[in-house]
Order: sequence, then C-alpha cells, then structure tokens
Amino acid sequence: MTERPPRRRLSREARQAQLVAVAERLFAERGFEGTSIEDIAREAGVSRTIVYAHYATKDDIFVACVRQARAELEDRVREPEILIEAGADARTVITRAGEVFFGILERDPHRWMVLFNPSTALSPELNARLTELREQTITRIAGMVRNLGSFDDERSLAFAYAISGVGEQLGRWWLTRPDIPRSTVVAYYRDFITPGLDLR
Repeated sequence: MTERPPRRRLSREARQAQLVAVAERLFAERGFEGTSIEDIAREAGVSRTIVYAHYATKDDIFVACVRQARAELEDRVREPEILIEAGADARTVITRAGEVFFGILERDPHRWMVLFNPSTALSPELNARLTELREQTITRIAGMVRNLGSFDDERSLAFAYAISGVGEQLGRWWLTRPDIPRSTVVAYYRDFITPGLDLR
C-alpha cells in the first residue's frame, strides 16, 4: 500500500486565502443561510477547528469574502477617476465605469454575487459591517459625481446611491440573460445614467 505524502502545512495567509476562496464559492452557490462553517471546512479539506482558528464566526468569513471583492472594485474605480481628472465627459466616464463593473461580474460571477448578496437573513451586526464597506464605495462614486456635474454634496451622494443601485439591478438581470453581450449591458447602463449627470 502506497503511503500518502504528508499534507503540506499552509502559512496563515495561504490558509486564509484558501478558506475565503472556498467560502466565496459556497456563499454564491448556496447563499449565506445555506452555508455553514462545517460546509466550508469540508470543502476546504480541513477541520472546523482550523476554520475557527482563522475566523471566529460565519459572519467573519463572509465579511472577509466581501472585503476581498470590494477591494478589487475599489482598486478598479481608480480608472474612471483618472478619466475625470483628465477632463473626460460624463458619457466616457460612465462607459468606463460600466466596463469595469460588469467586467468583474463577467469574469467572476461568484465574487460579484457575494459582494451584492441579497439575503434578508443577515444579523443587524453583520448588516452594519457590510453597510460600512458599501458606503466607502458610495463615497468614492459621490466624489466622481461631484466632479462630473459640479453638484452639491447632497445631490452627489443621492446620485451615487442611484448609480450603484442601477448597476446592481442591471447586473442581476444580466445574470439571467448571459446571452446578452457585455457591451450591450454597458450601453444600457451608460444610456440610463448619463442624462442625469448632464443636468446643470
């Protein structure tokens, strides 16, 4: 009988990355309510004790998944910001923002679905943590809106929430219609939002 080679011990960072990758897929496929710490441990090939050594609760590992997804989005938001700094018009900026946003969905729908998790069964504490993360992105969008349209703070923030909501709902619709090209979805996004930003 051939002996199995000893299991390689992962560094703390590598183990966390593995657990987040597994959890992200399960949360996307089964939802928050349908995923347990035991499920994550089983899929990762480790004990629950190992999972708990890195994440004290299911809420914590879910937040880690959302942080990872949102960090990518935050990084890519820099692209439309650069266009604004260069003097681009609203149509150009919103087109690029749409390409970034829907490009993430197209490349990694699991990550996108976790980022925009629709669950209503989250605890108030988890909801508060997720809202704080979401508002960081909204604040970035509000800054872009302000620079594009010379709007006051209230209108810029209101428009930022609207723009975020349009992207999220259009993304959910696109997930049900994968036959539609990304360029078409980006055009719908741009054509809906740009007229509001062109108001003076």
